[in-house]
Amino acid sequence: MSEVSGITADETADLVATVEEVRKAGFPGLDKRLVEDILNVQRRYADAKDRAEARKVTEQIVNQWVAANVQV
Repeated sequence: MSEVSGITADETADLVATVEEVRKAGFPGLDKRLVEDILNVQRRYADAKDRAEARKVTEQIVNQWVAANVQV
């Protein structure tokens, strides 16, 4: 089993599945890929020392998604 910051791939898959159920039930308009990308970044930078980088990369992902999908 592959681990990143103490979180196994199976645990990550379970988390993604759970979040997807919540997204579909409560936030169907929220892009599934955006949610998956954010979860993957948070997993990749789960160490406390990497939290600032996680925030930075997550913000970049959200900004790119907004630029591509939201018309003002």
